[in-house]
Amino acid sequence: MLTHTSNSMKAFKILVLMLAFGRCALAEIVDPVGFYRSSTQYPAPSALLKWNADINGDGKNETFLIRKADYDADVAVHQLPSWEVFIANTTANTFMESTGIQDEGEELFGIAGVPQVDIGACFVGQVTELGKHALVTMQVDTPRVGNPIARIYAYTIEGDHLKRSKLAEYPATQGNPLFDKYLKEGKRTVITPAEINS
Repeated sequence: MLTHTSNSMKAFKILVLMLAFGRCALAEIVDPVGFYRSSTQYPAPSALLKWNADINGDGKNETFLIRKADYDADVAVHQLPSWEVFIANTTANTFMESTGIQDEGEELFGIAGVPQVDIGACFVGQVTELGKHALVTMQVDTPRVGNPIARIYAYTIEGDHLKRSKLAEYPATQGNPLFDKYLKEGKRTVITPAEINS
């Protein structure tokens, strides 16, 4: 009986080590574009859009990717594109794929686990309300009844995932000091994604 328990414990430890090793192996992505194209999670697209930005101010750029067809489809229906994020490792020239988004204690994965970023109205840099570097963007929701609601979000890097913090929520028809501070013309970060063809 003792031997069975010892063997079970040993098998469990080996499984934990294998999972940890697999997690580390996944975290070491040298080429985000190549990984994105070759992953079974993302069937090979004909064209991608890519942009880079240093979200956490560590001097290394994160990589943002989306299929161009998906981007065009989102824009056509006035929806914010969802960008896959590859976080730059601080100790090596490699990346790890973001594992999701934490939003007010709730873990978001899958489609909900990638940030929706309006590259025409975003800011990357020091966000005084958080006391750290972040990516700031805005989302406008139009309910069936009532006025559109604008929400300003900041995304920060927390280990292997992003954290989303709501900085402001207000009627989209009104002004907001945080919009003026980060997102109005002259304050926002100019992002021009590169098109990468297969």
